[in-house]
Amino acid sequence: MIINKRFNFNFGISEPKQKNNIVLFYLSSKEKIKSNFITFPEAFSKNLVKVEEVNDKGIVRYLKVTNISDQKLLILDSEQIIGNGIRQNRVVNSTTLIPEFSNVTLKVSCCEKNRWSPAVANALNLSDSLYFSKGRINNSEDIYKKCDTDQFKIWDDISDKLKEFGSRSFTGSVEDIYNKRRNNVEEIVSSFNPGPNDIGVAIATGNCLVSLDIFFSNEVFKIYLPKLIRSVALDSFKKTGYKSFVKTRDVHKLLRLIEQSEKKIDKPNMGTLGQQIRFNSGLVVGSSLYYEEEMVHFSGFLKDKVNIPQYKSKVA
Repeated sequence: MIINKRFNFNFGISEPKQKNNIVLFYLSSKEKIKSNFITFPEAFSKNLVKVEEVNDKGIVRYLKVTNISDQKLLILDSEQIIGNGIRQNRVVNSTTLIPEFSNVTLKVSCCEKNRWSPAVANALNLSDSLYFSKGRINNSEDIYKKCDTDQFKIWDDISDKLKEFGSRSFTGSVEDIYNKRRNNVEEIVSSFNPGPNDIGVAIATGNCLVSLDIFFSNEVFKIYLPKLIRSVALDSFKKTGYKSFVKTRDVHKLLRLIEQSEKKIDKPNMGTLGQQIRFNSGLVVGSSLYYEEEMVHFSGFLKDKVNIPQYKSKVA
């Protein structure tokens, strides 16, 4: 596909699957794309990636990432890098593809306001959740408009979320929100099992579509689906016995809104691969990373919830 500011939405959309107030629509494709990629979680588990501060003093907005594998390293936007191996927890700004056996300076934001301490151990990992969906939306919009995230807005979003869930965090860490809601969230995650041709998902809460993520392969999608569900559940978890009436046609409407939005092409960060297409309008925002004319990762969001009745009928 020629990169021309248009998206190639060529997939099937499933009927909705629901657990509590979280609703999923699987996006499927029989097209098989071969790649030599390794995901960030896979690389971490196999010790094939090194993450560290860019220098002894550290810089909030950047981390040094070294890919020590013989595969291209895929890092998703909103991945949270956590632990005492860096001065504070960070969230990744944009989906990034790093060449084999190379290092880059990765753009990140702080998601742990009240800690800036020297690395005291090698304890470093990825959070089980992506950054919560409201934060993903705000970051995506700020990058489109200002080419960077708004660090103060990020801290405000985390503070509001901590208050909403009654969580206490000495360092103001978004990870503490997930830890408090872990049991409820994991019950939802375990309820969804994608099929062999599924490559993406649209997620709604109640009757409101929230996000849409698409990947180049079923294998990569299965790795990130639990993280995507946790991201949305952290924002809007609610136990309910009522059935959502979001339909497949609503996902099609979201795709049309994305097609009609304003788009621009970003230059890749130094040392990275691919090209970012970003889109924005009054209703939707998001981006897509392409490499060699193939979509690697697409993320799109509906900015505002539709003002409609919350539920229609009880689940049978």
